[in-house]
Amino acid sequence: MRTLIVQLPLGSPSPSVAYAHAWVQTDAQAPAVAQQWAVASLLPRPDRQTDVVVVVPALALSWHTLALPAGLNKQPARLKAALQGLLEERLLDETDELHLALGPNWKQTPQPWVAACQRAWLSDHLLALEAAGLSVHRIVPEVAPTAGALRMLALSNAGTDADTGWLWCSQAERGVWGVPLRAISDPGQSLWATPEERDQADVQAEPAVVALASACLGVPARLMAPGQHWLAALESGWDLAQFEFQANAQSRRMKSWQRALSHGWHARAWRPARWGLYVLLASQLVGLNVWAWNTRNDWQAQQQAWTTLLQDSFPKTRVVVDAPVQMAQEVARLRQSSGQLSAQDLEAMLDAVGQALPEGVVPPRQWRFQPGQLQWPDFKLSASQQTALRQNLAAKGYQLKTEAQTGTITVRGASQ
Repeated sequence: MRTLIVQLPLGSPSPSVAYAHAWVQTDAQAPAVAQQWAVASLLPRPDRQTDVVVVVPALALSWHTLALPAGLNKQPARLKAALQGLLEERLLDETDELHLALGPNWKQTPQPWVAACQRAWLSDHLLALEAAGLSVHRIVPEVAPTAGALRMLALSNAGTDADTGWLWCSQAERGVWGVPLRAISDPGQSLWATPEERDQADVQAEPAVVALASACLGVPARLMAPGQHWLAALESGWDLAQFEFQANAQSRRMKSWQRALSHGWHARAWRPARWGLYVLLASQLVGLNVWAWNTRNDWQAQQQAWTTLLQDSFPKTRVVVDAPVQMAQEVARLRQSSGQLSAQDLEAMLDAVGQALPEGVVPPRQWRFQPGQLQWPDFKLSASQQTALRQNLAAKGYQLKTEAQTGTITVRGASQ
């Protein structure tokens, strides 16, 4: 998935302030960062499928660890006030002027890390980007506490100035701390790192400061392209868009779903699963077509059998529209012409009712009749008598329906 990364400058936003940015194909096997600079009005305009991520500079953040009261993770409304109260004595600025954000999985961490930065500064830059047509979906710290060995990043100012470069260190237990490269005289005292930790550390440096960092630390620094460390920031899991900066939370969730779908659709590792899905869909499509073809053939064979039976039984029938209905009509016509009673005639229905009446029930003197329907007015049988009458009528092919004080007897299966 394509991602636009924009790093915020330390100063306040203005029409002349330039933003470092880069396009990154995050679903590529080895994504690369080509860092560029542009003022807000000239930043690229991403489409709906592009994720926009803002990087907060390491110099703009301070890091603090604290133990949260038990049960606070179940009370999100009180979380911000609790953080401000716990950090009030540790911060130089007023807590109301700072934006605080907790790290990923903080609910399962006994002493989670909290990042702090100037709220007004962050809000002004986000508004400037919004005015330039960029909707920010995630905010990540440039350097965040990382698990494992000590990690060192030597970063230059604007990618070219070595004199103002900083060395940033990160570790899960000690957080994030930094020092100007020119101020490193004794790495052990300046970085709070033992020689063993420095030897095992992952040291990376941008081209402008790689020589200076190697000389100051006494260990060779691995060269990295300017802005390449942004990829680690994306993978850190941090999102500083919390509390009042959660306005685009739903949009960020949609982007996360799009990113996951895009990864599953394009990633090489998911190719067998995609082929399996294609085969499954193709087999389902073929199966549905075969099932429909068989069903249609069965239906046509049944219709042909009905048509053949009708024409063999009644040779005078030339046009067949609905064979079962025409067969029933022809049989009824034959019965009527021969004088035989059908189940819908009055005599047959009265005979069936007379045989089905429970003991002690007297039939009415007047009935309402129309072909196939016999109505019993003033129907006042008890519940047990109605049940017995309904069962006896069902055995003779009739059904009883009651509505208000009228009982209606019809042939079972006859359309009403």
